[in-house]
Amino acid sequence: MILHADHICDIPDDDNDILFLSDRGRIQKIYDILRFSLLPSRKNPAAHKYLRSNASISQEKHRHWESYASIIHPFSMFRHYWDFLMIFVITTILIFVPYQSSFEMEHKSPMWHISKNFLLFICCMDIVVNFRTGQVSRAYFDNETHGTILEQRKIISRYMKSGTFFPDMLGSFPTDLFYLTTWVEYTMACKTTSLIFAWIILLLHWQTCFHWLIPIVTTSIRQPERPSNISWIEVADLWDAHKSQQYLASSLRAVVTFMRAGLRYTNQEDVGDIYMIIVFQLFGIVAPWFIITRVMQFFKGVNSSHLRYQSTVAQLRQYMRHKQLPHPTQKRIVRYYEFRYQHRFFRESQIINTLSVQMRHEIRMHSCRKLVENVTFFSNLPLTLLGRIVALLKSEVFLTNDVIVRANQPGDCMYFIATGTVAIYTNSGKEVCHLEDGAHFGEVALVMPNELRVASVVAVEVCELYRLNRGDFARTIHPYPMLWETIKKIAIERHEKTMILNEQ
Repeated sequence: MILHADHICDIPDDDNDILFLSDRGRIQKIYDILRFSLLPSRKNPAAHKYLRSNASISQEKHRHWESYASIIHPFSMFRHYWDFLMIFVITTILIFVPYQSSFEMEHKSPMWHISKNFLLFICCMDIVVNFRTGQVSRAYFDNETHGTILEQRKIISRYMKSGTFFPDMLGSFPTDLFYLTTWVEYTMACKTTSLIFAWIILLLHWQTCFHWLIPIVTTSIRQPERPSNISWIEVADLWDAHKSQQYLASSLRAVVTFMRAGLRYTNQEDVGDIYMIIVFQLFGIVAPWFIITRVMQFFKGVNSSHLRYQSTVAQLRQYMRHKQLPHPTQKRIVRYYEFRYQHRFFRESQIINTLSVQMRHEIRMHSCRKLVENVTFFSNLPLTLLGRIVALLKSEVFLTNDVIVRANQPGDCMYFIATGTVAIYTNSGKEVCHLEDGAHFGEVALVMPNELRVASVVAVEVCELYRLNRGDFARTIHPYPMLWETIKKIAIERHEKTMILNEQ
């Protein structure tokens, strides 16, 4: 039996489901492109991570367009590319600002001042963008409505209270006005604290610049002057040396001090140099332990489920190689794991079993109640009976082109679509429609055991479905004979209408 088949869609793709008039002028077209870039996009990886299906993305796009057109959506391509731009800008500032402040203090060209303030201006614009979008994180995602929080008031409140507004504001301020460049730029490093190795390199880079700067500052705080004869710069004869030699010597001195491996030169009469060495050596003692502690907390906390997922996938790959499975099959299996666990492995059965019956019931009702209520003949069921039916649902994941239901085959269950899109085919192989999030199919099989499936169903994308078996449903509904007859009557009427459509 064929388990999956290529889906060649006969229904027009609705990716551009928000259309603009073709007779608009050039400026209006540019404006339309800009507005479209602010909408959630399927090309943004975060959109599929949170919304999970094309139908959810399309629904979110319409909600955004109709009610929050002036807001930049966190799953838009504009935000996606803006984040890459900010990574480049912040990295450039962190590397070049301390170097220019130390080794090029006498030769700062107007272009340098223009470039630095232009980069700071982009950082200021980042604050404006954040006020219009918030951040792409769980804090900005409404799990109840499966949509992002786009209300301007809530975005501002969350960014001010829980976001990085104040570090962003300090790091983006035009500090040339108050000669606080070095201090302010250091606060911008809060944006890169998660990059441990890059952070260490930046710390050493900053220390390198301070090792060169402090002896000069202690000599004169106005214009750069040659340091005193007792400074390490004069002893090493570096004042008139090439900039690369100056930086290399300062880097070596910073590494030696930070690692507490000894000193190349220290004069006890140079008070500024002594204090700087004491501070940096103390920092060299504390910093490694702080970094190690943070790394351990990170891996034991949030990242633990991700590490377990990686371990499980590694075992899975070893198993597939041992079985010598074809490469396409291996890719489909890995794709299944990625969708099923979202790169976070957890043992759901063990977690559920530790909860009380009431809590398990609440979780099931939260996950599946709306799906069941969409079914016509379930809409009038008592809440207690509806809860029992929800408890019978079993989750299944189907990959793209998987055949879920085959025409002319006996059916023993119905399906509810949690996320994803499926295509419906007639007996003759004609595609008639798509069903998306919240829809259902196969309900006739619950009350007509001898009937064959009248249509085939194929997964258009990766889908999460909930299956309700006929046997479980019959046992649950058996104590309610009048409800059973009502449900059976509705199902038969739907079946007859479907047969008439097929004949046409």
